[in-house]
Amino acid sequence: MHQRQLLTELNILRFSVLLELFFGITGVLVALYSGSQAVLLDGSYSLICTLTMMANVRVSQLVKQPPSIENPYGHPTLEPMMLILEGLILLGLCITLMAASTYKLFTGGYTPEFDLALGYEIFSTIIGGAAATAFFLLNRSRPSPLIYFEFQEWLVDTAVSAAAAAAFSIAYLLGSDHPVTPYIDSSLTLSLVLILTLLPLKTVLKNIKQLLLQDSASPKLIEKVIDAISKQNGIIPRQNIHISMIWLGRWLWVNIDIEVYNNTHLDREELKSISNITESIVSSVCKFYRLKLSFNFPEK
Repeated sequence: MHQRQLLTELNILRFSVLLELFFGITGVLVALYSGSQAVLLDGSYSLICTLTMMANVRVSQLVKQPPSIENPYGHPTLEPMMLILEGLILLGLCITLMAASTYKLFTGGYTPEFDLALGYEIFSTIIGGAAATAFFLLNRSRPSPLIYFEFQEWLVDTAVSAAAAAAFSIAYLLGSDHPVTPYIDSSLTLSLVLILTLLPLKTVLKNIKQLLLQDSASPKLIEKVIDAISKQNGIIPRQNIHISMIWLGRWLWVNIDIEVYNNTHLDREELKSISNITESIVSSVCKFYRLKLSFNFPEK
């Protein structure tokens, strides 16, 4: 990736850090004043995301570094490890607030200051929606697991704020004397937690799968490479080409093993052609990949 593209990704992540930090601090302050657990969930979620985003800025630099003597395989595992950590932190927050909200529901509920909380959630919905849209478009133009994760976080944050704004509007219209009002904030928090849990849980499971080297590329991509090598070369049958591809963060690791028998002769240009056609297909899918090409000479 060119230096300009690298700086672009870093600037995107840094902007997300600052914006998330603003919403985190503001949300916690509003929660302390209004007494709303739903706003506390929203603000705490933003603060935790701020800490993980700051780590993502550094990780985004390390994972692109080439292999070295100290790190012969580079740093491809840092990305899934960081995303697992982020997912576990968010799961911990969700479980904590789920327990607190359940306790409030069974002890009669409470009535926070809905007017200030409503204003904050409306503002958060508008800005968060704009941020989620921007990150979605940015990820389409320059795909990155970290930028995509930021998009997911902003999308969830916006959904949380929109749901909270709708619930607070109902509570504001009902008034503090209505028998349902004391249960609105706790019920909302519990509902949002159940929804929020799905994102970090999915993230954790996906990246554990990557660390276990089980996140294989699509069979369609593998078949495409096999067909291209077979047609390009013309003398290697498809059944003699064995390919494995796994994702590790943003990196695609490609291993190609070709069985060569005594009646098959491959010169230097043909070997180079196999490598070039593979790189052409793989590079159209992702910008970061490792390609290993090997040959077996089995006895008949």
